[in-house]
Amino acid sequence: MTSFDQPVSPVDADRTIASAIAFVAAIVIVGILIFMGKLVLDHFRDPGRFPIRSVVVEGVYEHIDHDMLRHRVMAQAERGFFNLDISRIQQEVEGLQWVDKAYVRRVWPESISVHLEEHKAVARWGDSGLVSNNFKLFFPAKSDTTTGTSVNAYLDQLPMLYSPERRHVALLKLLMETEPLLEKVEAPLTGISEDERRSVTLTLKNNVKVIIGHRLISERINRFADIFRSYVAPVYDDVVKVDMRYTNGFAMARKSSSANSARVD
Repeated sequence: MTSFDQPVSPVDADRTIASAIAFVAAIVIVGILIFMGKLVLDHFRDPGRFPIRSVVVEGVYEHIDHDMLRHRVMAQAERGFFNLDISRIQQEVEGLQWVDKAYVRRVWPESISVHLEEHKAVARWGDSGLVSNNFKLFFPAKSDTTTGTSVNAYLDQLPMLYSPERRHVALLKLLMETEPLLEKVEAPLTGISEDERRSVTLTLKNNVKVIIGHRLISERINRFADIFRSYVAPVYDDVVKVDMRYTNGFAMARKSSSANSARVD
C-alpha cells in the first residue's frame, strides 16, 4: 500500500505563521508588562522615595516609655512607607512594658499612626507582678522612668493577690466580690491569697489575717463583716489572726493574749 503526504495549502501556512507571530507577540507584551510592573514596584518600594518622617501616637497612657516606643517603631520605619511590616511593628509595640494592645496603620504619605491601650493595674501579684482590669498578668520593671517615680510606690497602693497556681483571674474575681462585702469593715482589705489546697486568706490593714478556707467563702466573709464591729474592732491593734472556719463562731489570735486565741460561738 502506498501513502501520499497531503500538500499544505497556502492558507494553512499563513495561519500557522500568524499564530506563531501572535504567540511571540503575546510573550513579548507579557514580558514588557512584567518588566514595567517591576520598575513601578521598585519605584514605590524605594525607601528613599517614600520615607517615614513622623510617628503619631494616640491614646491615654502614663507608664509606657515614649522614647522606647518611638525607637521600636522607627527601627521598622527605615524600610519606607510601602515596605512597612505592620504586623511586625504591632508585635514590637505590644512587647513594651505596660502596653496592653496596639493598633498600627500607615497614614499617607509619610506617617505611621499608633493607637495604644495601656494596662490598668488593679492588683499586685506576688513581689513583681500586676493584674490588670482585663484580668491580664504582667511584670513591669521595678522603676518607672516615664514619671520619675518608683513603681514599687505605686504597687503599694494596690491589694496583693497570690496563688501558687497563678490563679490570678479567680483571685481578682474574688477580690471584686469581697470588697463590697467588707464595706462595713473599718479595716481596708490589702490582699487575698490561697495555698496549694486553695484555702483562702484575707489580709487587712496592719497585716491582720482572716482565714476563710476553701469552701463557703462568701458566707464566711459575710459573717466576718457581721462580727467585726463588736468583736474585732475594739481590739484591732492587738489582733494577729481571725479564723472563720468554724461553723457558728470564730477564733481570734491576739498579740497580748496568754492563750493566744479566743473563740466566740
